[in-house]
Amino acid sequence: MKTAQILAWMLSGAIATTAASSKYTEDDESIVVDVAPDFLRPYVLPKYRGHAIKLTQTQTIRFSITANSSDGAFALIQHNGKNSGWLSSRPHAHHLVHEHFYCARGRVQLWGQKNVTNATDEARVGTPGDYGNIPPDTIHTFQLIEPDSQLTHVFHPGGFEHLFDVYSLGGFDTSTISSPYPAVPGDDNPLGGAPTPQEKVLLAGLDLYVASEETYIPRRDFVNGTAGDKSLNWHNGANTLPNDPTEPYFVAKDYGSKYLNSENGYKVIQPLATPEQVTGGNFSMGTIIMSPKLHNQSSSTATLPHHFALQMEDGQLVLSVSGYDTVSLIQGDVAFIPSGIPFMYHATVPFTKFMYMNAGAEGLDHQLLKNSVAWDFPAYPNA
Repeated sequence: MKTAQILAWMLSGAIATTAASSKYTEDDESIVVDVAPDFLRPYVLPKYRGHAIKLTQTQTIRFSITANSSDGAFALIQHNGKNSGWLSSRPHAHHLVHEHFYCARGRVQLWGQKNVTNATDEARVGTPGDYGNIPPDTIHTFQLIEPDSQLTHVFHPGGFEHLFDVYSLGGFDTSTISSPYPAVPGDDNPLGGAPTPQEKVLLAGLDLYVASEETYIPRRDFVNGTAGDKSLNWHNGANTLPNDPTEPYFVAKDYGSKYLNSENGYKVIQPLATPEQVTGGNFSMGTIIMSPKLHNQSSSTATLPHHFALQMEDGQLVLSVSGYDTVSLIQGDVAFIPSGIPFMYHATVPFTKFMYMNAGAEGLDHQLLKNSVAWDFPAYPNA
């Protein structure tokens, strides 16, 4: 890593954060964009589009939501690549940033250990729909282990995503056919040895604190996709969200809490992180499964007090944001809607699913859960 690169990032990040507008100006622009905007506005970023870099020779990072596009609220990057045989990052912790992992494709390995005496090092093999919650001061790392894997990272507050520009091996073109990642056979481990003392100081200024090998070595003793506390379920029983926002945890797909909302069709809400589990209590994240809109039903509507975003996971969603044309979203698309902007949405095909993010305690999940009931299934009723 070059010192000049890091210093330049620190300066540009400070300028960008100051320049980011807290309001958006409605105009005749399409809601569909090629890259995440540098200011706050509603937008839809299609699958595999957006500013992207090569993290390694076979791994890419796409910047779907940034500190600038969300006015600092949160950021979302899509990390694609093939099985590498090595960690994608040195084990590290953040002091300020709360990080969330969501496996969208393939398989990944995830590690997380609370940075306190006698804490258990928890590790999981994640498959699509699996989730990991990494609060500040949690030592963690991650690895892609399938030929076609995508690990979605969400950071709140936003800004930490720019670190990947520092580690970049160069830009990755997403303007034409946009392959998920460079299809080349070889890829050497780019991490090398431990960072120099100077690099440690600079990284600390970016809220990344590398854990030494004397402090932490990721465990590899997986049994049925899990390692750590044997009392914790992994794809074999319920995963309960902790009430402590400093506690790292993992939730297997469809093994968390589920709620059924029956307004304008069916919605199955599965919270993965509520304000009780996140730093500052100002963020929530989870998934929503929807039934298709029938002819006698209306689209669902919302005007939220916090910034809202979604990443499509399955099916097709029709989204209408006030002041913009109606668009249809498919798997991999990302949408961002600032607070106070009315929008409507409905599914056009059965089992449409998206991952949601809210920059506050009263987001879309909060509104839907007020009129929902506890539910036992990741599927809605058939009548």
